[in-house]
Amino acid sequence: MDYILLFQIFLISFLLNLVWEVNHSALYKTCYELTFKKCMRLLTVMSIKDGFWISLFYTITVFVFDSANPILNIAQFVLFIIISLGFSFIDEKISIKKERWKYTEEMPIIFGVGVSPFLELAVTGAIAFFIVFYIF
Repeated sequence: MDYILLFQIFLISFLLNLVWEVNHSALYKTCYELTFKKCMRLLTVMSIKDGFWISLFYTITVFVFDSANPILNIAQFVLFIIISLGFSFIDEKISIKKERWKYTEEMPIIFGVGVSPFLELAVTGAIAFFIVFYIF
């Protein structure tokens, strides 16, 4: 395992997720109820966790397929997407049930969860892979 590559994936994933979190925070009632400082802290912590999960799911696919670049291996990339969507769905269902946050009326819903959080890890992970493997 190339730890520098893994760190790059984490860092890019964290930054992408921070942008995603800030942009979709308007779809959560919770963010309107917090002070700006507390909201930004929450979004930063969530982005760190998202970067961790993307890095972990990436690592799993590397061990399964023995390939560093999931963009070049369609099965590896599909596994990453499936893991990300499955995790996001379950995590969001639990978070809504435990009332960790609430959606605004504007949040589009699919399968009982918000579309934005459902797609977040899969989309930002794919973009992170592209940036790390083709831009850096």
